[in-house]
Amino acid sequence: MNTINSISIAGLFGKYRLHWNLHPDVNILVGVNGSGKTTILRCVDALLSGNFTWLKQRSIEISISLADGSTFTYNGKPIPMPEIRHEYVTTFDVPLRKMPSRDETPLDKELQRVLYALGNNQKSFSGYRLKATNSYAEATTVNNRIKKLFALIDELCAETDKTVEIDRDSSMLYFRQAGERIPISRLSSGEKQLMVILFTVFLMEDQPYMMLTDEPEISLHIGWQQRFIDVLKALNPKLQLLVATHSPSIFGEGWGDKLFFTEELISPL
Repeated sequence: MNTINSISIAGLFGKYRLHWNLHPDVNILVGVNGSGKTTILRCVDALLSGNFTWLKQRSIEISISLADGSTFTYNGKPIPMPEIRHEYVTTFDVPLRKMPSRDETPLDKELQRVLYALGNNQKSFSGYRLKATNSYAEATTVNNRIKKLFALIDELCAETDKTVEIDRDSSMLYFRQAGERIPISRLSSGEKQLMVILFTVFLMEDQPYMMLTDEPEISLHIGWQQRFIDVLKALNPKLQLLVATHSPSIFGEGWGDKLFFTEELISPL
């Protein structure tokens, strides 16, 4: 997969244009509320997803250039797009597949999907584990990757003395704390958000991917915010990351040179 070299958008809020030259690994977008961070990510996601209706309704024109020198421009008419694997993860406004029940939040629904959804070409942790039945070699790869993921989760949750496990009978994930089994549904919102992000990146299977994430710091304590980018890059070194954030902790641990300010990227039409 090509990484994206640059993004150009015309028509932001009907009166602005943007040009953004990206790093091939990490890109951190900051700016005041209402400066367009979320809209920028949504424009990129709409183009990569082929959601031209969303772009047309907002009179958005958008162009991306790739590392191989090719350029793709949407200016009101659908266009063929290259295959660019990407995920858009928002921990504030998680998209619903269907309306939640009284006891299920959008975050709960998204976590259940990432862990257990089967079929309909949806990637899930349960579906990934089934690959272990294909061959001995694949079983070894799958089990080693899961061990690495679980060791990372246990390390991140060490302060609360939680460890992640899989029930042998039901194949459902749960946490163990001081001998007590803690179902996923009883995790805090911050823990659930972290699990959504970690499992999403894990399911990329070390393949080149672009990940868009909007305000990942919400409900994450400072320690997790400080390690956020390092953890994602450790899970998938081939990840090209676009992060919109308000938190200095996200970029305070050695990622300051990857910082972009919306006011410097945007100009009047």
